[in-house]
Amino acid sequence: MGFGADTEVGEAASLEDVRTFWEANPCAHETASASSDREYFLGVEASRYKDAPFIEKSGRFGEFSGKRVLEIGCGLGTDGAQFAKGGADYVGADLTEAAVDLARRNFSTRGLEGEFVVTNAEELPFPPDSFDHVYSFGVIHHTPAPPAVVAEILRVLKPGGTLTVMLYNRTSINYYIEIMFLRKLGRLLLRPSWGPKVLSACFRLPREKLEGHRQNLLRFPHPTREQWLSMNTDGPECPLSRVYSAHEVRDLFSQFADVETDVHHFDRSHWPIVGGLMGDRVAEMIGRRFGWCRMTYARKPAVGPQPP
Repeated sequence: MGFGADTEVGEAASLEDVRTFWEANPCAHETASASSDREYFLGVEASRYKDAPFIEKSGRFGEFSGKRVLEIGCGLGTDGAQFAKGGADYVGADLTEAAVDLARRNFSTRGLEGEFVVTNAEELPFPPDSFDHVYSFGVIHHTPAPPAVVAEILRVLKPGGTLTVMLYNRTSINYYIEIMFLRKLGRLLLRPSWGPKVLSACFRLPREKLEGHRQNLLRFPHPTREQWLSMNTDGPECPLSRVYSAHEVRDLFSQFADVETDVHHFDRSHWPIVGGLMGDRVAEMIGRRFGWCRMTYARKPAVGPQPP
């Protein structure tokens, strides 16, 4: 169960809670099935960029040939493979053995070169000024101390080095309408034992997740705001998630230069009826205003006086 066996309502999740959850649930591992490793990893990749096509443009994977790139939270190595194919000297770091093992298999089966390390991003095992670029997609908002991770990114980047980071967006439909309004209403319908079955049938929602949310209802009758958000992002057992507005992102990355942020990704699958009728262009327009993925781009200031 999420929040760790001994975590009580109102307590913050620990790094060990986060590690335990993601060891058991490598990100995106369930999005493909196949008879071979190669077919499996290519299936995960196809699903990822079909569901969120903005990632390929925002990630700028082909722009770092000959550059040293660090990915914080490599997951299965899907995005990392794009950096490697683009000629980058790629290093993937992850908190979990499960993710690193899968990423290594991904690279091996596709004949790609890369280095992988299991580590806590709040204390990276790299010397200062080691990387030209740091990339992290959907990871930093799951750690107990995001400012510590950002400080480490600043430390390991070379002067003038760049970063691309995705954080969940506070000013999104997913946060304000789905998580903070509709799911709180739906929670009342989960109280009866038959609730998950009925909601699953009516709204085409995964029954297993609904059963998990019902267990959370019984375990946490009055969850904190942090717990409510966490259990409604990456599954009912997810121990820790955060959301960020544009102002909060700029504050988090205040020691960097040229900080820019934009948003993407309206997930039509969360809206079974309306989403099915919506075209790609409309979904993209909504995502650009109220999307769930807040992308951040910035640069480590160069050493010495800046030109006028």
